[in-house]
Amino acid sequence: MKGIAGSIFASLLVVSAAVSTTYYALEVKGGSRIYAADRPVQKGRVYLFHRFPDGVYMSLSAAEVAKVVALAEPPPPERLAPGQSVYVGPALPSNGFAPAPPPVPATAPADTTSVDSGYGYYGDYWGGGGGYVPPRPPGFVPPSRIGPNGFPILAPPGSPGSTPPPIGSNGFPILAPQPVAPSPRRP
Repeated sequence: MKGIAGSIFASLLVVSAAVSTTYYALEVKGGSRIYAADRPVQKGRVYLFHRFPDGVYMSLSAAEVAKVVALAEPPPPERLAPGQSVYVGPALPSNGFAPAPPPVPATAPADTTSVDSGYGYYGDYWGGGGGYVPPRPPGFVPPSRIGPNGFPILAPPGSPGSTPPPIGSNGFPILAPQPVAPSPRRP
C-alpha cells in the first residue's frame, strides 16, 4: 500500500513539475519578446503576468501584444548580468587592447582663391577672407536696469523714478512718499 501511494505521489510531482515548467512568450509588435513564468491573462485592455526570470508582476497593453506563444522549454538565459559590459566593435587582439586607428591621409590645403558663387559664400566663411578672425574686445557695458529688489527699473537714468523705492522692514517696497520735515516758520 505504501509503495502504491508513493508511486502515485511521485507521478503527481512529475505531472505538477511538467505543468509548472510551462513558459509563455508575449510577442510584442515590432518583433520583441517578453517571457512570462505563468500564462498571461487578458483583463480589459491589458495582459497581466509574472515576468520570467525575476517573477515581477507586470501588465502590458493588449494593443502592443501581437500573440501569446506557449514554450515547451525554458527561455534562453539573459546574455548579460547586471553590471556586465560588452565590447561592441571588431574583435580585440589577444593583448585585450583595441588596435590603433588607421592613419588619416593628409589632405590638400583649402583653395583660398575660390570665386564668388553669387550667393555671398566664398573663401573660408561667408564674406570671404581666410584664417582666424579674433573676437572684438569688450566695449561699453551699460548699467544694469534691474533694481536691488529684482524688479526692472522703468524710468530713464537720472530721472526721479530711476532709483527703486527703499525696502521696508517687512520686505516690501515703501511706495508712499517719504515725509518731508516741515520748514521752520519765519516770523
